Amino acid sequence: MAIGAIALAIVGVLGYGLVEHTIFHHHVDATIDRTDMFVKAGEHIQVNVVNACGSDGMAMKFTEFLRARKFDVPEFSTEKRKEPRSRVLDRVGDPLSAQKVAYALGISPKNIETAIDSSLFIRATVVIGEDYQQLRPMK
Repeated sequence: MAIGAIALAIVGVLGYGLVEHTIFHHHVDATIDRTDMFVKAGEHIQVNVVNACGSDGMAMKFTEFLRARKFDVPEFSTEKRKEPRSRVLDRVGDPLSAQKVAYALGISPKNIETAIDSSLFIRATVVIGEDYQQLRPMK
């Protein structure tokens, strides 16, 4: 009789655990919801844009593209030295903001670098490289 009561208690606990797991807890999905990569209302991501592709007007074009997507771009400039690839520099240790900038422009996440410089008062720097024609502002 005692063994039957113990077995019934074990089955009850296991049954409760199964019901709780399947009904009350949602399945965890390993995929990333890419809608999180958009700038949300009230979110303030300041970015500067550096044209290092060798083509005139690209800093302004990329600035307008980012501003249309709710990024705050207080300044843009042109470098004489050309860069072979476009990249995003995380300036304050905020990788999510850098990822959002890269996602908006179509820059690969592997081209996000950390280069902390809090004296710039921005979250990220976009460096437009010679591969700029493959990025979203050009499509």
